[in-house]
Amino acid sequence: MRNKRLRASTVLFKIVVAIVFILVAMGHAQAYDMPKNLKKGWQGDVQLGAYATFGPTDSSAVSAHTIVSYSDKRWEHELDAKLFRSRSEAFVVRRDAAGVALRDANDQEITDLVSSTTSDRRYIGAQSRWFFSARHYVFGIADLDVNTPTGLESSSRQIVGLGYKLYRSKSDFLSASLGVGKKQRDEVSGDRERGTVGYIGLQSKHKIGDRTSIGFSLNSDFGSESRYSEATTSLAVKIRGPLSIKLKYEVQLDSGVFDSLDDFDDGFEAALSVNLQIEVF
Repeated sequence: MRNKRLRASTVLFKIVVAIVFILVAMGHAQAYDMPKNLKKGWQGDVQLGAYATFGPTDSSAVSAHTIVSYSDKRWEHELDAKLFRSRSEAFVVRRDAAGVALRDANDQEITDLVSSTTSDRRYIGAQSRWFFSARHYVFGIADLDVNTPTGLESSSRQIVGLGYKLYRSKSDFLSASLGVGKKQRDEVSGDRERGTVGYIGLQSKHKIGDRTSIGFSLNSDFGSESRYSEATTSLAVKIRGPLSIKLKYEVQLDSGVFDSLDDFDDGFEAALSVNLQIEVF
């Protein structure tokens, strides 16, 4: 059964690649003009964020994220790099047989550490988009994800597909993409998985006035045992010049290690952070 599924996935992958090449050939024969509200050149920013919580669960995290892109008449190239480090400790109050909380000599509740998780994620990805019309494009993605404390030695993907992008400006757009590709996952334990995956990507950014913008993004692969999804929502307010403050909520779900019945499972991670964003281009 697994071999049949693998052969079917391989055939699907080849079909998508063939469609991509056909569209590229068609695009060369079509007249195309870059949207008037876009300009060739570089664009990029650096984001630095942090958060901390205290109470029954003590959590802290720091993050760095940079996106650099280059636009030409038909091409968009994008490089995305992320660093995320977090630590979370969960405590429960110690109780006696009657359910009464136990206290120490200073009349403080006695607590026990029941869970401690650490994340040290390092991600780098590159994506190229070739527009065969003002709104439609073919794309290719190659990325690498490492998070040793959670048991992930490395996870890499190579994906091709089709997308749609509605531009109003460089900072106001909506895009959606579907693709198929290869994924390899190596765990610290020595287990390895290789296979064909489907991919869906959504991204939007909308300006509210001259100083404020809201954003949403989704990056998800499916079809293998270790499905991965990442979603982000954000609110950015420009302070002065290239400097902005961004409030960001991120959710990551790795079904390769996620157990929905385990309240302390580290395959699911959500973080609300305050970020300093600096436009460098």
